Amino acid sequence: MAKILSIEVGNSVTRICELDYKAKNPKIYKYFCIPTPAGVVEDGFLKDNGDLCFRIKQALVDHGVKTKQVIFSVTSGKIVTREISVPAMKESMVGNFIKANANDYFPIDLSLYDIAHVILGTEKSEEGRESLRIMAMAVGKELIGGYAKFASACGLKFVTIDYCGNAVFQAMKSSCGGGTVMVVKMEDNNTITEIISQRSMMLHRNLQNGFERAVHVLAEVSGLYEADDADMFKKMCQRPCIKVALNNKTKIREQDVVYGETEEAAEQRQKVTDTFIQLIGNLQRVAELYNSKAKENTIEKVILIGLGSEIVSFDKLLSNELGLPVKVLEDLTDVSGFVETKNDPGIGRYVGTIGATFAPITISADQSKGNKVAKDVDYRLLTGIVVALGVLACGFMIVKSYLPYKAEVKKEAELKAKEKQYAPSEAIYRQHIAISNLHAYVVNRCQQTESPNNGLVKFLEEMEQKLPSDLVIKDFSSDSDQMVMSMEAASYEEAAKIFQIMRDFESVMEIKVTGVTKEEIVDEDEDKDKDKDKDKEQDENTEEDVKKEKVVFSIACQYYPIEVDAVPELAK
Repeated sequence: MAKILSIEVGNSVTRICELDYKAKNPKIYKYFCIPTPAGVVEDGFLKDNGDLCFRIKQALVDHGVKTKQVIFSVTSGKIVTREISVPAMKESMVGNFIKANANDYFPIDLSLYDIAHVILGTEKSEEGRESLRIMAMAVGKELIGGYAKFASACGLKFVTIDYCGNAVFQAMKSSCGGGTVMVVKMEDNNTITEIISQRSMMLHRNLQNGFERAVHVLAEVSGLYEADDADMFKKMCQRPCIKVALNNKTKIREQDVVYGETEEAAEQRQKVTDTFIQLIGNLQRVAELYNSKAKENTIEKVILIGLGSEIVSFDKLLSNELGLPVKVLEDLTDVSGFVETKNDPGIGRYVGTIGATFAPITISADQSKGNKVAKDVDYRLLTGIVVALGVLACGFMIVKSYLPYKAEVKKEAELKAKEKQYAPSEAIYRQHIAISNLHAYVVNRCQQTESPNNGLVKFLEEMEQKLPSDLVIKDFSSDSDQMVMSMEAASYEEAAKIFQIMRDFESVMEIKVTGVTKEEIVDEDEDKDKDKDKDKEQDENTEEDVKKEKVVFSIACQYYPIEVDAVPELAK
């Protein structure tokens, strides 16, 4: 059986296994972990991976691994999954059926994705019709290409990638036995949960929560703000840093192992425990969703795998909150060769890596088909023919391209000579453009300093020259657009005459009357003869008041607009 390398690049830890490929009972030959450099993985994509590539090469040499074929176990948002049901058919026909109906399953641009699938099991309808339960997947081509390039940079031969959810299912379906089991694979920044019953996956969810925040909170409550995440995680795996319940309302199934701790220490552990509220809440909803649909086949227990399974007391916390027995995975039924060591305390952290080799998703055509060569082929003769044809083809291409090449060389020499000839003219032209632009810029700036109010003096001079000297101006105001003034005239005729004169003013663009009112003036004359007898004055009729009229009208004068050109861009 051929060997293969299986690699799972996690956010903090990269897991590597060498084992048999596509075997029913694979044997593990080598297994080890290396730290993943910070910032390498983002949603499954490998970003700046030069350092990681070097570490993998060195680790393979240190562990004596010579296998070059590699498969990657990946969790990413670019792997879109859908659980579907299709009519019963041969397994060889399922792939074509799903690709033909892919637009119904994935409302995305399928030109950017490869379509894959995993058969989860069979089911029967009430009418007795059989159908296949399928996990259909759309895998981003950019994601696949990134791992293929990474494999090449590591000196390895890329085979395929497998969705980590499928890898967990393939590895765990035998170890779950005949009952219904909830498998929880918790990592630092994501958690995969699957419900497996009778070797069939009944439900799958990818949750965007892990233990990463718990590690950060532990560093804060411990006062180790600059502590390495790996050191904090190691601390959580060595002693109880979390409680076995989220709050006092939780029904306790598994007792806490910490007694007599101080109030401060208990409060610190509670803060770390609180970081799992959202994750546990999501797991509770997944369990309730399944149990509500399968009341006769409810979840019996939980198996905990992944890096999170190594955190002390997390299995007890999960057991108390879910109300189910929780067990940390100790062994895989179909796998041999794994031995616990100090550096690798349990096989649970390698489940996603091991399972990728069982039955990975197919993302590309099998390149082995159609490449078989008959045993009686004379390879020496075939090689000679290929070499001869290659030499002839190269010679023909050289001869055919020589004459055009010479013509282009001559043309290049002529163009360079012209460029040298016209270089001084180009410099003068650029200087001319620069000066012209500068002149236009300066003129424009000068125009911007002008204002319509600059013509106010000319307007006042015209008024002095052309209007009657006894004209009374009551109000006068001016802004950047117009001036408004109020004047008095003896009659409508005189007001019309004044308006007609002002219409011919050259200092303003437009003049219009904005209001005309007529007012009466009462003038009481004193008695002409002040020396007359007061008695006679009382007897005589007083003279009637003499009434006079005046016309008040308002005029608005519009200034000529100042035209400002756009500022040209100066030539460099």
